[in-house]
Amino acid sequence: MQPIDWFLFSIPIVVIAIFCFFSQKYIRSVADFLAAGRTGGRYLLSSANGMAGMGLITLAVALQNYRHAGWAVSWWGQIITLAMTILSLSGFVFYRYRQTKVLTLAQFFEIRYCRSFRVVMGILCWLSGIINFGIFPAVSAHFFIAFLGLPAEINGVELYPILMILFLGSAAAITISGGQVQNMITDMIQSLFGYFMCVVVGISVVCLFTMDQFRGALLAQPPGKSYVNPFDSFDVSDFNIWFILINLILIVYGYGSWQGNQGYSASAVNPHEAKMGNILSTWRMLSITMFSAMISLGAYTFLTHPAFASEQLAINSELAAYSAQTADQMAMPMAASHFLPIGLKGLFAAVAFFFMLSTDTTYLHSWGSIFIQDIVLPLYGKPVSARIHLLLLRLSILGVAVFGFVFSLCYQQNEYINMFQMITGTFFSAGAGCAIIGGLYWKRGTRAGAWSGVATGATLSLISIILMDARGWKIARNLLLELFPNSAVLAEAVDKCPLNGAWMSLIAVLCAGGVYVLVSFLSCRKPFNMDKMLHRGIYAEADTGVADEKPSNKISWYKRLFLGFDEEFTLRDKIVSVSVFSWTAFWTLCFVVITAYNILALAFPGLGFEAWDGDMWFNWMMFYLLVHVVLAPITAIWMTWGGIRDLREMYRRLRNPVHAQDDGFVPAPDEQRKN
Repeated sequence: MQPIDWFLFSIPIVVIAIFCFFSQKYIRSVADFLAAGRTGGRYLLSSANGMAGMGLITLAVALQNYRHAGWAVSWWGQIITLAMTILSLSGFVFYRYRQTKVLTLAQFFEIRYCRSFRVVMGILCWLSGIINFGIFPAVSAHFFIAFLGLPAEINGVELYPILMILFLGSAAAITISGGQVQNMITDMIQSLFGYFMCVVVGISVVCLFTMDQFRGALLAQPPGKSYVNPFDSFDVSDFNIWFILINLILIVYGYGSWQGNQGYSASAVNPHEAKMGNILSTWRMLSITMFSAMISLGAYTFLTHPAFASEQLAINSELAAYSAQTADQMAMPMAASHFLPIGLKGLFAAVAFFFMLSTDTTYLHSWGSIFIQDIVLPLYGKPVSARIHLLLLRLSILGVAVFGFVFSLCYQQNEYINMFQMITGTFFSAGAGCAIIGGLYWKRGTRAGAWSGVATGATLSLISIILMDARGWKIARNLLLELFPNSAVLAEAVDKCPLNGAWMSLIAVLCAGGVYVLVSFLSCRKPFNMDKMLHRGIYAEADTGVADEKPSNKISWYKRLFLGFDEEFTLRDKIVSVSVFSWTAFWTLCFVVITAYNILALAFPGLGFEAWDGDMWFNWMMFYLLVHVVLAPITAIWMTWGGIRDLREMYRRLRNPVHAQDDGFVPAPDEQRKN
């Protein structure tokens, strides 16, 4: 890093610090701290939530996955993109969730099921979240050590714990001082810088390498393990078509269950703005997706192409000082550090820091507030003063930061980051997924069904998490070898469990969902009053949107399903929705046509079709990236304009003393009857 790099890296951070200092005065209530007083508009929600959702760990996952599977697996990933678009356009889960007017997911569980279920789900959600978050600090520290070329030790003291303290301390200071208001403002400011930094760095990669270098690196894989041809990549381990299909099932099943960004789920002005924020996420992600793809392509090319052989030797010698799993995480960012020139290196460091800070602040806020809102206060059983409430929230956030540091220091990860994230998320979502979908859409879903599903999913997931620790698998393997001494699978699986995190997550989800449905069918005596919970029909209130959710004859079912139209849509909303659908439909059509063509060519060679070879798939990949490169600057300008507009409006609403003031406390049933 040269002085100009440090300058480009530090200026946005200084701007964020200034905004943090002047934004603290807007915290006047618990609702402000937890949900920014419900003042978020669509562009603010989409941009800030997108920056928080990306995360440095997500970039690290993308780089690691690309190193082991290339682009080929992304072809099958378009199935997930289609599913996500349909889910967001339809408002699945999020629209009804916002109608309930809850501040946290576990608050919904109390309303739908019971208080004890809320407490247990709050505990599981909190445990799942902090364990999932537990490796974030270590991954971030190793990422920056690799990218900035920092030494592993200074005077015999390891550097990565020091960096973890610095990163966690910065995130905790921001979150403790201003809660969700601070998070939304800082994430929005980071996105304003981040969009254009992503565009500049991503486009620059195209200029730093030749097309022949890209082609040579990606086409060098042996048969069956192609990095560009999805029909010649079935021998790729872990990150293959089965990985994509399992992800699809987990995403649909657990849609809306992950609470790492729960503050954003409750921060919308109304349900319609929450829905539109989700719809805009397709365009919001364009520049970030392009950035991630181009950096991955450039780093992989630098690590594998013969033209950079001397640099590769230097990188390998640096990585030799680390464990195999840590070195695998650090290889790609280290490569990016070597090929990015002065100036761009500083921009990349700033983007990486933004990704890290936005996710850490959001996760600290989520898990800290969930511990108080869904465990401590429900157990206490009565409301507390706003001063005590805010103090508890801040202490809890500090506790999550301390846990993240200790866990990262002690946990011996022996699995890919992506697999660890999947199974730790499933620890909660396996049971929560069926309780959410059943609770919002099935009036015969019962308390007994929810308890049974949660117990099944949490137990199976906890066993899986233990097996993913190097010491846990060693103990389990020794026990299993005593029972099955002649097992070839156990004999070969010396270092880690033969089932990866994806398969273990799928097993937990299928078992939990099946148990929920079965037990609910057997135990349902009286249908639940959905209208009351969703504030519709005779229970409708002015700020919940449409009073009655019954379909209107003026809007066709296919427009509701595929375009997301409802009675609240304006012409501008419809244009945005149609643009999202058209974008997804175009790539889906390409996916279907090209996939069908190649299947016919491979299955019936006598028809005269010729299956695409590696060069054809490489050309398609470059066309796909080129389209993103062209559109990314346009969407960045669009999202920036909308984000600035919504940020100003958020400040205006926060100055208005009339905005939301509730604290998320749900009276016990006997107290509700008294009222």
